[in-house]
Parts: sequence; C-alpha cells; structure tokens
Amino acid sequence: MTMPSKKKKKKKSSRGNARKGNNRKKKEEPIDAQMERLKMNDDSNDEVALLEKSIKLATVEKEALDAAVGCSHGLLVVPSHDRFIIKDFADTFADGYKSVDAEANLEAPICAASKAVKEKYPEVWEDLAKLKLLASMFLFNGTQAVLEEDIGSARFFATSALFLRARIKRISSGGTSSSSSSLFGVIMKVVELTNADEHTLVHYLRKNIPCFCLNEKYKQVKSITKMGVCGHHACSVPGRTVERRSMLSCNGCRNANYCSRECQKAAWPNHKEECDEYVEARAGLDSTK
Repeated sequence: MTMPSKKKKKKKSSRGNARKGNNRKKKEEPIDAQMERLKMNDDSNDEVALLEKSIKLATVEKEALDAAVGCSHGLLVVPSHDRFIIKDFADTFADGYKSVDAEANLEAPICAASKAVKEKYPEVWEDLAKLKLLASMFLFNGTQAVLEEDIGSARFFATSALFLRARIKRISSGGTSSSSSSLFGVIMKVVELTNADEHTLVHYLRKNIPCFCLNEKYKQVKSITKMGVCGHHACSVPGRTVERRSMLSCNGCRNANYCSRECQKAAWPNHKEECDEYVEARAGLDSTK
C-alpha cells in the first residue's frame, strides 16, 4: 500500500477545514443580522419573491422569539404583510372586551369584543388562516402569562383563544354566525374561562399547546377545586360561581349549567329559545356526518 504524500494530505485537510469553517460561519450568523439582511435586500418587484422573503423574515423572527423565551408554544409564523392587520384585530378585540363592565353582565365582554372585530374586520372574521394565526398568538400569550404568574392576563388570552377556535370550528363545518345558537354554546364556556380557577385555566391552555411547558404548573394547580358559572343571569351567588361538580346541566343543550334547580327554572323562559335553536342546529350537524 502506498501512503499518500504529506503535501497532498495537508492540502486536503486545508480544504476540509476551510469548508467546515464556512459552514460554521453560515450557521452562526446572529439572528438579528439575518433579519437585517432580509429587510435590506428588498428591491425585488416580483410578488412571489416578496412573499417568499416575507415568510423567511417571519421565520427568522420566530426563531428570535424562541431564543428569547425558550419556546414558542405553537405560535404560528405571521407573514410580514399580515402583521398590521393581525395586531390591529387583536387590539380591537381587546379594546372591545374591556369596554364593558363584566361585573354587571359576565357575557357582555366577549359579545362586545366579537361585535367590534366583526364591524371593523368582517373579512378577517371569515378568514380561517388569519383566525388560526390569532388563536395561536392568544394561546402563546396566555401560556407565557401563566408562566409569569399573571393569571388575570392569562384568563383574557385563554378566553380569546377559545372564542376564536370556536369560530374556526364553526367556519370549517360550514356554519355561519347568523343564529344565536351559533354563539350560545361557546359563550357559556367563555364565561367560565373568564372567571376560571387556575386548575381550569391551566388545563385548557395545556391541552391546546404542542409543548410541555405547562406540565409542571399543572401539577401545582390540579388539586384546586374546579369552579363553574351559573347560567342564570340573576343568580344570587357571588360571581355566580360554585363548585362545578355540584352544578346541574340543561338536559337539552348540555351547555347551560346552574347552581340550583331554582336558578334553572328561573332561567328557562330566556334560555328556552336558545336551547331549542342549539339542539336543532346540533341535530342538523349530526345528520350530515
């Protein structure tokens, strides 16, 4: 066997090292430098090229977020051309939510938020892709708020995510928002999450994110008694809140829960129409399966 010459071996090694060095340089380029490079290199008029560049920039920024907080909790990448409308939709939703007194009417905040965004952004209200981006953003913020012990904010973000995910499900199944039954079921769940104990709150967020970031927190709060909200608006119980395991459910829609038989009877005149519509809508969906 003939051994390779020392000269050739050295030359080969030099090339290999140079190649590896270039690869390391590309991999180790700082995220902020990548973002700046993508922003500066923006002289193309081709729409496809601009869209691809926008997606690349959003991906790099998402990587920057992952590096900053440790996990994106399933946050979807928002293309740069959608950022303004996504942010403004979320701000409009939040402003509408905070514009009414929740103590006077527990259902009022989410109804006001829904009305605000439907009036300002009717096209987004029908856009599945954008609604999914928004829902993932609210789930991310809710998860971060729990990890930072900001339970009040976490309730708002979780409530918003639940409402938008219900809207996504409604559109995906071919439904519309013209009937009161389309909102009745989810509003009852939203009201409970708005006032949720930490057990209920963390459970909801934990099951709707792809990571395990809330596992430890859930172990800490799972012994907390789960609470529910009475469906009778004039319920005399403070905050209309009682232990969930003691509540009575409507036999028709299975969505309305009550703290007592008295509250269930008192609520029936107002609940009857909603209940009948919901049962009818559910039967129609079941028949198409």
